[in-house]
Amino acid sequence: MSISGKNISKGSNKAFVPSAYRLEFIEMTNHKGDVKDIQNIVVNMSITESIYSQSLVLSLTLKDSTNFIEEFQIIGQEKIRIKISYKKRNGKEKTLDLKFFVSEYPTFGSSEKQAYIQIIRLMGISEQSYISNQKKISKSYSNNSAKEIENILKKELNLPDNKFKTTIDPYLAISSSKGIINKQRPMDVIEWFRKQTFDQYQSPFFLFQTLNGKFKLFSLASMTDDNINKVFDTYFDKREGMTLPATGALTEEEYRQREVTIISVSSDLKLNKSIQARRGAFASRNNFLDYSNKSYTTIDYDYNLNFLNKDRPTLEGKGILSEKFKIGDNVLTDFKNSHCEYISLNSKAFSENSSNYNSMSKGSREFLNAYNSLLNTITHDVTLNGNFKLNAGRKIKLVFPKSIDPLAYRKYTDGKSTEAHINKFLSGKYLITSAIHEFENDEYYVKIRVKKDSFSIDL
Repeated sequence: MSISGKNISKGSNKAFVPSAYRLEFIEMTNHKGDVKDIQNIVVNMSITESIYSQSLVLSLTLKDSTNFIEEFQIIGQEKIRIKISYKKRNGKEKTLDLKFFVSEYPTFGSSEKQAYIQIIRLMGISEQSYISNQKKISKSYSNNSAKEIENILKKELNLPDNKFKTTIDPYLAISSSKGIINKQRPMDVIEWFRKQTFDQYQSPFFLFQTLNGKFKLFSLASMTDDNINKVFDTYFDKREGMTLPATGALTEEEYRQREVTIISVSSDLKLNKSIQARRGAFASRNNFLDYSNKSYTTIDYDYNLNFLNKDRPTLEGKGILSEKFKIGDNVLTDFKNSHCEYISLNSKAFSENSSNYNSMSKGSREFLNAYNSLLNTITHDVTLNGNFKLNAGRKIKLVFPKSIDPLAYRKYTDGKSTEAHINKFLSGKYLITSAIHEFENDEYYVKIRVKKDSFSIDL
C-alpha cells in the first residue's frame, strides 16, 4: 500500500489528528533529467535527523511491479525531491520541500510467491554531503573554527546563506587556530574543526541538518539554555490505548491528549558510572609535551570542582555523582588516570598571537570530553504521533509515573503528600539527539532518542 497522507481534508482548515499530513509528491530525477512521481510505488519512507550526523538521511522502500528500475533507467545517479504539506491545529498550512541525492541501493529482491514484484530500498543524503564525497580540499586557515566550518559549507559545498544557522551570544565559538589543511574531503575537514570548537563554557559544538533543510552549528550549552532553546512540549507516559472516533475528527481535548501521549518507550539508563568515568566525565588528566621548548605540563580535571562548582550549563543543573560512594578511601573524582590523553604542542610554530590546532586543546579538551560523556547519563527511545517540529536539537519534557498505585502511595505518606504521582528521577528535561520520521500505510510516527546530562533531583 502506497503512502499519500493521513486525516487532512482539502476542505478543512484544521488537521483531524496531530500526525495529519499530505504527501504532495516524491519525484525521482534520473541521469537524463527525466522526472517521475514515484509516490504510488513507495510503501515506506523515513527521514532521519541527528545531532551526530552532518546530513538528513532518506530511506525509501519501493514496491515495483511495472519494471520501473529498467524502464526509467535507474543507474545510481538519481535525485529525489519530496514535498509534504501539513496543517497546524489552528489551520495554518506548512510545507516541507526536501531534496536528496541517492547514495546507495542497499536492498533489491523479490519473493517466491510474488516473482513479478520487486522490492527496492534506496538511501539518500543531502547535496552537501554528496558533493563532499566527490572532492578534496587543501588550504591554509587562520580563523575562528566555527567560521571555518561555515565557509567550507558555503564556498566548497554550495550551501545557500539562508540554510545555515549558528548559536548566538553568549554561546559563540571562541576557538581559533592557524594552520594548513591537507587534502581531505570537506565534510571530514568540518568534523576535524567541529571536534575542537567550543564556547566560553568549553562546551562542544554539533553540526547537523534538520527537517527544514537547514544546517545548524550549535553548542551543547546553548541547546540546554531555556532562554535560547525553550522546551518544545511536555509528553506523558500514560498509554491508555486511545482510539480514533468513528467520525475521524478529534475534539480539542482528544487532539491534545493524543499529541502529548507517549506511544512506546524503551530506556537505556546509562547509569554505569565506571564507563562514564573512563570517558572523562568525572576526572581526567591531560598531558602536554611542548617539544619546541622541551616543557611537559599536566592539567587535572575534577567534576565537582571544575564542572559543578563553576555552574556550567546543563539541562537540569543537578549533579549525577555522589561523594558518599567510595572505592576504598577514594571517590571517583580521585581517579585522575581514569581518562588520560597525551598531546604534543609546538608553541613556537607561530607568533604569540596565533596558535595551532593542538594548542586549542589546552584548557578545553577535558571539558569537551566531560560534556560528551555526561550527555549519556540517561537515554530514552520514545515513539510519538508524527510531528514535523520534533527535530534534533530541540528540548522536551518527559513525565513518567511512579511505579506504585496512587492510592497506595498516598496511604504510604499518610495522605500528607502533596506531590503528584510522578517519578521525579526519570521525568524532566531531555535533549532530542535524533528523530526518525516514519511514513508507512498512511501512518506517520516519529521515533526520537532523547538524552539528559544531569539529574532533576538533588542527591
